[in-house]
Amino acid sequence: MQEKISAILDFLNNQKCKDVALYDLDGEKRLTKFIIIATVSSFLENKKLAQNFMEFAGLDNQPEGFNKGEWIIFDLGEIVVHTFIPTAREKYNLDKLWQNKKVVTDKQSKKSKK
Repeated sequence: MQEKISAILDFLNNQKCKDVALYDLDGEKRLTKFIIIATVSSFLENKKLAQNFMEFAGLDNQPEGFNKGEWIIFDLGEIVVHTFIPTAREKYNLDKLWQNKKVVTDKQSKKSKK
């Protein structure tokens, strides 16, 4: 599971996503164990990211929200990835919902120390 999460986080960082956050929901008796949230600069960038992510993750069907491009959801079972444009991320504020479940990754802690 950790390898899959690391691969997704690396992918999002390589795609120039901003404010990538990982939330650990394990222990809440849910099918979803991890939530990943990232911000993309525009509708078009989010759609392009979605197409690249579909190829990366081996997904055949367009994800929820693809047509609008404001908030796109990739349901990978135990991991759900949300990509937002900035105004949508602020509006829906999922980060606040899971703020006490946030995980600081090695990459984030290294960046913050620089």
